[in-house]
Amino acid sequence: MDEFTTALLRAIQTAQDEYGIRQTRLRQSVQDYGGVPAAKRQIRRNCASEGFDALAEVGRLELSLEALTVTAKFNALFTDEEVNACFALLCSADYYGSNKKK
Repeated sequence: MDEFTTALLRAIQTAQDEYGIRQTRLRQSVQDYGGVPAAKRQIRRNCASEGFDALAEVGRLELSLEALTVTAKFNALFTDEEVNACFALLCSADYYGSNKKK
């Protein structure tokens, strides 16, 4: 299993274990297609990934598909447009702003 897939599945599991945020469809897509293809499919939909809003509510957007996509470790796996779409969603949720929980 590649690093992005492992990291995404770990984030999905953490969200469920720590906050009860279930991302069943996203987990299944990652298991069926792999992390990068599943992420690309989600990004093409032009909407936030499953669990994004719930993660924003608990201040844990770093566990989202979008946050993993824009990290320095993984952003080279995606096109500039894909990274920018994720970045825009994160910005709209104030992930980088003053309201970010620490």
